[in-house]
Amino acid sequence: MKNLTVRILLNEASGINLNLRHTLVDTLEEREIGEVWDECIGEKYMEVNVYVKPSKRIEKEIKAILESLGLLEGSELIYTDIP
Repeated sequence: MKNLTVRILLNEASGINLNLRHTLVDTLEEREIGEVWDECIGEKYMEVNVYVKPSKRIEKEIKAILESLGLLEGSELIYTDIP
């Protein structure tokens, strides 16, 4: 297992709000992509941390979710070891 940080850069045009963050988290959990263990919004980005088994399928599925929410542009997926 790894930690996957889904980081979304924010700008004025992104229209990020708490509802989108909650929708993203709920969708990741409903689709059993992994266990969301942390989420936050800062001035310049939003992050959701998920315990996952790394795979191209998982990455593709997360990117599809981000795209459906209008969050794919300016986002990145970052794998790290579990703290």
